[in-house]
Amino acid sequence: MKIKIYFTKTASNKLEQITEYIYEKTQSKQLTHKYLHKLKEFIVATLETFPKAGRPADEIYKATRKLVYQSYSIIYMYDEEKKSIYVMTLYRENLP
Repeated sequence: MKIKIYFTKTASNKLEQITEYIYEKTQSKQLTHKYLHKLKEFIVATLETFPKAGRPADEIYKATRKLVYQSYSIIYMYDEEKKSIYVMTLYRENLP
């Protein structure tokens, strides 16, 4: 059974903020789209294959794991029983 990946409302909002931030820095819709595509592709490809790839991150949320992609932390929960991953939030390590 293939693992399903879901983005919570918070994670979706964070992706929108990341999109705005990257566009602000690059002023390029093409580069922004390309970066977001690669970020999502990384999340899906990594977690579908290795759902426990991230380190335990109980200090952030109970029963979560943390995966890092180019300075962005991806906080997620893995429900082994349902074969589902829930991306809880994303944030850039060096920003508040």
